[in-house]
Amino acid sequence: MAIATERQAHVSVTVGGREITFETGKLAKQADGAVVVRSGDTMVLATAQGRMEPREGADFFPLTVDVEERMYAAGKIPGGFFKREGRPTERAILTARMIDRPIRPLWPKGYKNETQVICTVLSADLVTAHDILCINGASAALMVSPLPFIGPVGAVRIGIIDGELVVNPTLPEVEEQAELDLIVVGTQEGLTMVEAGANEVPEDKLLEALDLAHSEIKKLCEAQLDLQRQAGKAKWLDDSVTEEIESEHPDAIRDRIKAEGLRAADAAVEEALPRLSMDSTEDDVLTQTQRKMSLATVLERLRLEAVMQPVREQFETDLRALTDAEQDSKELKSAKRQLLFDRIVDTVELPFPVGPSVGEGEAATAKDSLTKNYVKRAAEAIYKELVRRKIAVDKNRPDGRSPEEIRPISCEVGVSPRTHGSGLFTRGQTQIMSLLTLGTAKEGQRIDDLSLETDRRFMHHYNFPPYSVGETGFMRGPKRRDIGHGALAQRALEAMIPPASEFPYTIRIVSETLESNGSSSMGSVCGSTLALMDAGVPIKQPVSGIAMGLVKEGDDYVILTDIQGAEDHLGDMDFKVAGTREGITALQMDIKITGVTREIMEKALEQAKEARSTILDKMLEAIPEVRSELNVNAPRISTVKIDQEKIGMVIGKGGETIRALESEYEVQIDIEEDGTILIYATDGTKAAAAISAIESLTKEPEVGDEFHNAKVVKTTQFGAFVELKKGTDGLLHVSNVGPGRVGHIEDVINRGDILDVIVQEVDKARGRIGLKLILKHENGSTVSPEELIERAKNAPPRERTEERPRGDRDRRGGRGGRGGRDRERS
Repeated sequence: MAIATERQAHVSVTVGGREITFETGKLAKQADGAVVVRSGDTMVLATAQGRMEPREGADFFPLTVDVEERMYAAGKIPGGFFKREGRPTERAILTARMIDRPIRPLWPKGYKNETQVICTVLSADLVTAHDILCINGASAALMVSPLPFIGPVGAVRIGIIDGELVVNPTLPEVEEQAELDLIVVGTQEGLTMVEAGANEVPEDKLLEALDLAHSEIKKLCEAQLDLQRQAGKAKWLDDSVTEEIESEHPDAIRDRIKAEGLRAADAAVEEALPRLSMDSTEDDVLTQTQRKMSLATVLERLRLEAVMQPVREQFETDLRALTDAEQDSKELKSAKRQLLFDRIVDTVELPFPVGPSVGEGEAATAKDSLTKNYVKRAAEAIYKELVRRKIAVDKNRPDGRSPEEIRPISCEVGVSPRTHGSGLFTRGQTQIMSLLTLGTAKEGQRIDDLSLETDRRFMHHYNFPPYSVGETGFMRGPKRRDIGHGALAQRALEAMIPPASEFPYTIRIVSETLESNGSSSMGSVCGSTLALMDAGVPIKQPVSGIAMGLVKEGDDYVILTDIQGAEDHLGDMDFKVAGTREGITALQMDIKITGVTREIMEKALEQAKEARSTILDKMLEAIPEVRSELNVNAPRISTVKIDQEKIGMVIGKGGETIRALESEYEVQIDIEEDGTILIYATDGTKAAAAISAIESLTKEPEVGDEFHNAKVVKTTQFGAFVELKKGTDGLLHVSNVGPGRVGHIEDVINRGDILDVIVQEVDKARGRIGLKLILKHENGSTVSPEELIERAKNAPPRERTEERPRGDRDRRGGRGGRGGRDRERS
């Protein structure tokens, strides 16, 4: 139900010394909820839209979240051919996931109505991050909408700048200075999501940051509640209406179920709904919607209640026995589960009609599809309850491990013969193969989004093929989950990657999930660390990762190390921690309950630290240290630094010189603005030769330097100008040809001759280079200076002309060798 409204409201709150404002009722008024969130000059429009009817046959909450990064927001035109935004950027997808994860658990149990949240970035000042505004805006839009969102949630970013915790640091501060980039989302009661990248931050500092974040989150939640009080629409599902219906109609629904079965109870709901007419008002429509949703909620609960007790009485023992099957193989466990659940659905005796009669007399009665569905759901609910109690109260994990025990681990490196580095990490039924490629600086990723990042030289990608969980499925590129897991592993490793000044390679790692049963993302961190070490990348410290879980039943709880699929699905917390022995490098936490205390968090972090250390020990057994040399298949990168003024000399006119060097030595050459030259080659000898040529090209001639195979470019009566390198000539005076007199230089040397010369004099003030002859090359042999003097004696006489060398015109070439003066040719 989307009804345009003119109710406008505006609230503001100060977080971390900066004002955040929420405004509704001005833009997108036909959306169920629309809020504009602004801080500085960054502005986001968040909208929430939902359907009033549940999706038919849905067995999950159909929530979708999209973040639209419009390039106009930062005054940019999109790159690419089409010049308009295409598929979401990786950063937009990660932001959408950070919105989805904390809001998804905050809906009424069994709510199946299609819901969509869209956050559009309207303005980005590249100082205030829009991801935090998107999360807060999405929550605020849901709060003012009629959708039954059980919020609000608030979000803040915490950074460590110069050793101090800073709330909502600016984008430049995060990009250039932060040792911690922590995003925390929570309700007024507790935290619900944490996402972090860090540079070996200690656990106690992280806990301090979480405490600070929650104090600021409470302010944001209160501001959203204030906005809701001013302009919020009546909720479709109202607790007071539900309580009223529960007191008025439960007996009628129970009696209908008992007399006619689960399906017939729909009629009791229809009878209790108010009727609409052509004279009905908007308030009447709202009243009917609220009563319809409340009746559906009560009906759902009573239907489940009607089958829960019979299933429990008749099959609890069998379901308890099934919890031991978690130790079996996946195939055997699945077969046992299917057999038991089919038996429960087919044979459970229910105290009400279950469907049409089949046969005559005492023939069996077949259950209708609705009844079968509720019996199965009841069995699953009881099974989940038994598993959780077994873990939290009896301290007995499904696979028999102790709470701190890690599944068996094996590590291997060098598993792929042609890649530049590879690592295979196996932990229980989770197996990751990480494969690494080293490339040139030109092969880095160009980033075109609303952030300060423009280029990326370290990339980590994650793939999750269907066969990794024994299924079939479409292979149509990375899904949002794949992008999220890849980004988490990238954050975990990024702080350990050496800077380009020390290791000037582009690095790409792809983690292929070969098997999955519990935290393949943390397996990717371990496998990728092995690949980095195998490739010879000089990482600062090896990194490992572990997934922690929590199961809490009343006051009983247990923290689980190395959770697998069932513990993740049935548990209350998914807590992924990656780091070195010194501290945390990445953190991701999703909490399904609000009762996670600081004590639980502290214990979980400590338990995770012990597990990371154990895993690191196993990894270092496979490869104790980074390889001292790069893989034989990896490109070699050499560097040489030249004067910035000489860059043009290396490039040459229209790139002629650099292309010639690349072709001659079979290398790739990149030149940085500061004069750093990177030479990429697969053969170290060719790289050394290219460096020598560049150094020779850019080096200023000094006394004693020898130049071989230098070409004579001009002759005069008093000497010859010899090209020492492109754009730089020296003068071989007639007196320096040999041990004797030469009347005219052309008696022994002509333009185009090839000489070996040595620098005898360098006059920088006048720009002159004086040369002395070593040898002359003729017809594949050499002629000594003494022979040339003898030739000069027998040369015919020449008419003497007055010609003197012009001291400042020895044509040493212009700035950086970009052409210099055009030589005169005699």
